[in-house]
Amino acid sequence: MRFLILSLLLCLGLQTTFAQNSLEQKMAWYALAKPTSNLFVHFDKNVYSNNETSYFTGYLIKEAKTSAIKHKVLAVALIRDIDSTLLFEDKFLIENGLSFGSLTLPDSIPTGNYRFLAYTDKLINGIPEAIFVQNITIKSSIDPAFKANIKLVEAANADSKSYKVLIAATTKDDRFLTKPLKVSYTYGNIRKNTFTDASGQSLITLSPQANLADPNIYVKLKSEKDSSFINLALPQIKNKAVVKFYPEGGNLVAGLTSNIGWEVKDQQQMPLALKAFLYKNQKIIDTIETSSYGIGKFSLTPENGANYTVKLIHSSLIDTLYYLPKSVEEGLTLSMQNAIAKDTVRLSLKSKGFKKFTILVHNFRTSFLTTPFDMDRENIIIKIPLTDVPKGLATITIVDSLSRPLAERMFFAHYNDSEKLSITTDQKTYKQREKVNLKLNLNVDKNALVSIACVQSNRLEIKKMSDIESYTYINNELSQLPINSKGNSYKDLNYLEQILLVKSWRRYTWQGLQTINYTDTANLVDSLKMSGQVTKSKKEIKDSLVIGSMVSNQINLIKTTNKGLFNLNLADLITPAEKKMHLFVNGNNKLPFATKIVIHDEFAMMNQRLAKSTTIDQPILPSTLQNNAELILKNDEKAIRLKEVVINNKTDNSFNGTGANACGDYVCSYNNLNCRNHPNGTPGNHPPITGAMYNVNGFPTLYQGCTVVDQNIFTLIKGIHLQKEFYLSDYKDPVEPAFFSTIYWNYATILNAGKETELSFYTSDITGKFKIVVQGITNKDVIYSENFFEVKGK
Repeated sequence: MRFLILSLLLCLGLQTTFAQNSLEQKMAWYALAKPTSNLFVHFDKNVYSNNETSYFTGYLIKEAKTSAIKHKVLAVALIRDIDSTLLFEDKFLIENGLSFGSLTLPDSIPTGNYRFLAYTDKLINGIPEAIFVQNITIKSSIDPAFKANIKLVEAANADSKSYKVLIAATTKDDRFLTKPLKVSYTYGNIRKNTFTDASGQSLITLSPQANLADPNIYVKLKSEKDSSFINLALPQIKNKAVVKFYPEGGNLVAGLTSNIGWEVKDQQQMPLALKAFLYKNQKIIDTIETSSYGIGKFSLTPENGANYTVKLIHSSLIDTLYYLPKSVEEGLTLSMQNAIAKDTVRLSLKSKGFKKFTILVHNFRTSFLTTPFDMDRENIIIKIPLTDVPKGLATITIVDSLSRPLAERMFFAHYNDSEKLSITTDQKTYKQREKVNLKLNLNVDKNALVSIACVQSNRLEIKKMSDIESYTYINNELSQLPINSKGNSYKDLNYLEQILLVKSWRRYTWQGLQTINYTDTANLVDSLKMSGQVTKSKKEIKDSLVIGSMVSNQINLIKTTNKGLFNLNLADLITPAEKKMHLFVNGNNKLPFATKIVIHDEFAMMNQRLAKSTTIDQPILPSTLQNNAELILKNDEKAIRLKEVVINNKTDNSFNGTGANACGDYVCSYNNLNCRNHPNGTPGNHPPITGAMYNVNGFPTLYQGCTVVDQNIFTLIKGIHLQKEFYLSDYKDPVEPAFFSTIYWNYATILNAGKETELSFYTSDITGKFKIVVQGITNKDVIYSENFFEVKGK
């Protein structure tokens, strides 16, 4: 058997041609019909506690239809996973594709799994052009209002044929509750409500459901204003696995050896690592296996007319045979030893019955190489230079004279995992409240703009990690990826090789490309807006008038139409961080007090829509949160809260934990205004006094007072916020606790190649491992790097 090594280079006589004009035109239409964007948001961490501030930088790396400079607003919403409830929302300014901001989590937010949903104001066919989702976990620094737990007291078996799940609740000090709790639970397609009995218990009986996508029972317990969530993964009856086979190149051809990728998942889409028997006509011919990602590969030379099946070796799965696709009599097989390529990709072709075909290198949006090929022997090895192919995922498709695909394979072009950015600290181990000196060196390109976070290492869950390289090149392009065990799919070559063997493009298919037409490229491009109307006695007014917008004592005037309608432009909505904006009818307008300003916020409506429609792009893990105290921070990670004391004098609110004034301002017992270490509600807080001096970010500051607006005159509106600066402290006060899991954040630091950048900050009172994450954009690419150090107690 002879092999021919051939390079597709012009200098060797192979001519690149654009004869496949119809395919190239269809790709151009496909790109217009299904435009792709890349919005990445770097949040400082993915595990938060109540009343913590989340800092972020948004990068619009690639726009779909609208140029980056025209995206003006980044909307961010917090959504609870269990019921898709929208908890809160905010808007932030985008300038030149960059957005900086922060969100303070409510003090009363229940623990559990949530997601940040971020998107820009530009729409394509009614959907935001750029969307990003960050999954997070929320813990609490406050003990729950009541204790609750869940346990399985009886599993389903041949006798009972049902589960019995016990919910039990008590007071904080293990006493009986004075009132029953409302219990709402969900399991599969069952959604019911009940109540606890006099002893605080509720016994739930459930029938097993086959092939559940989610094996968990989710329970919400509610006592007046307080709620808690607990859940339990119920043991599942034996189910069939989801098994798929992916012949490399696309087809099995009788008599030609092919590599076959295969993937095994359970009903919850969790990958299964297992072994299996490969059968030919009911006779075992091989033992094959999958990795921890549920992906495997084996070779097979199929015989014409033979049946090939796979039987899984796994005790929790139904004993089932899974059939491989039938082989075809004539065709083409393609194999690629390394799908992660640098400057050249190498592939092996085997043909039976096909001599002439065309090789395309493309990404379904652009054709980078189109060349006819005449195969004069059965086996051939081809090297394709990637000179005109950009960095990232691309596809080789081989088509016949009628543009029908014969073989296809995805690969990664110009892969480079060399260290682009080095992070060094002056020590590997620090004491509490000790200065950290950090040095950054850019090793590629000319310059970079990066965001920097240094956080407690356990505040970054691996399964919820997002980094700008992996997202840009992998997660934003492919669908239904297994969770990378290292938390960084871009750096894991073994992981990449496996997923490129079995995964497909998120938005594109060859069938979709073939059926695309010019008429499909007509997209409706629009923007989300904010507007309003002034009404009188709930009726339309007849004259134009002037309204005012007020924020931080700054007033802008806006003129309405003769029907009271008005639009709120970007300049009208800019609001300093954590400040409120109000609208009012100008006093010069001679209208009675029955006037009312109604706000039409298209962002708020879009948040509600997306909260229900956006999916959580990760497998549903069989998870157990049996006790509502499991997501409470450890004592060495939070400041000690004093026990609440009841004060009979109602005018004295210095010690009852309600010490904020009408503006929400308060002073902690260490004289800090709006102290981030002692959130509102902490015993010992008290209202500030106008004209008094308080510490703000470490500096003595005069308190200007609190202006309370008349709600009958002023209408609250959610403006577009600017970023809040991160407070760097040296923690000189030895008495005041400093339990901060994010000890450094910088929205945007400019790095220059060949020039060292030095930064410094201090460790807090939290001990253990800390992680430094630096990521952002260079003048040519995206960049990510990380480092660790440890903090030890004094």
